[in-house]
Amino acid sequence: MVPPSAPRTALCLCGGGITGGMYEIGALSALDDFFAPVADDSARAFSVNQFDVYVGTSAGSFVAATLAAGVPVRRMFRAVHDDDQSFFPGSRADIYRFDVGQGFGMARDLVGILFTAAVRRLRQRMGLGEILGDLADALPAGVFSLRHYEKFLDRFLRRHDIPTRMNELPRELYITANDLDSGHRAIFGQGELADAPLAKAICASSAIPLFFEPVRYAGRDFVDGAVGKIEHADIALARGVDLIVVVNPLVPYRNDPDREDLPTPLMGARHIRDKGLLAVYHQSTKMSTRTKLHQGLKRYKASHPQATVLLIEPDEQEGDMFLHNPMNFSSRRRMLRYGYESTARKLRAERALYEAAFGRSGVRVDAARLQPPSELAG
Repeated sequence: MVPPSAPRTALCLCGGGITGGMYEIGALSALDDFFAPVADDSARAFSVNQFDVYVGTSAGSFVAATLAAGVPVRRMFRAVHDDDQSFFPGSRADIYRFDVGQGFGMARDLVGILFTAAVRRLRQRMGLGEILGDLADALPAGVFSLRHYEKFLDRFLRRHDIPTRMNELPRELYITANDLDSGHRAIFGQGELADAPLAKAICASSAIPLFFEPVRYAGRDFVDGAVGKIEHADIALARGVDLIVVVNPLVPYRNDPDREDLPTPLMGARHIRDKGLLAVYHQSTKMSTRTKLHQGLKRYKASHPQATVLLIEPDEQEGDMFLHNPMNFSSRRRMLRYGYESTARKLRAERALYEAAFGRSGVRVDAARLQPPSELAG
């Protein structure tokens, strides 16, 4: 039974690449198990498919969309863990596929620029810096195109009878992106973007700058929704939500190079810089992400003191989420299990907090329902 004054609930899923999406599915599977079955009329059934509002960003947009459509999170967990191609027939090529036409076009532009630069250099003694400036204009807007991913998403939606347009979903869903030309946030699911194709919205939110080219829709170019804000909980608050669960996969790894007595997950390296350029970049990105996230949550708590915000994220002292490139396709099973196991530990430790928060909505929790690692694939 739902109390008459039960607060509206929201689930906000942040970005984090493929590994972040897998972490979120694992974490939400643990949260789903944490909700107790109905024992009497004083409590109501609840699952992660029953939040009133869903907000998704980048990788979190796909997970949020499937949940808002009613796909059980445990079904997703098993499909990824067991590599069930009948449910999720995805492959690396569906995401990372270099556009051959784009490559030929770039090669043509490069040849033209080099020829023009050579002539100008002979006539005007043009410097190397000017040549490099011209070459920069010939570079593509992104290394990969998301057109193939959009086609895959559209097939996935139709295969599972999921509505293909945002305004047709049974629950409120908002997907964030950024308008490249205006420099402002765009929210798919409201205003002029209320009836946007769901696959297009997910791709727009996932277009990580440099890595993927911007996604064009209705004459505008969109990039990754995590470029500015991280959790976008203000969208849910504007919809009158009082209880928000935020899942953030990206936290910096707390390495301690001075503790030689502790085992290090850095595969023999003592310092993060010893892992190379990408390790430095990923650690720096996660530092920025977590800072923006926590500052944003503090502002929301100050401006909406009546709202409860629960944050689920990895432990910064565990290296599992750091050791893998966020776009690593092969580590998805490990990230899935890590998401479940780490979240299960958090829920057991913070049971009283979650029990009080969800109790106001007539939802009970039961830590005994959380499964041990050996039974996760069941």
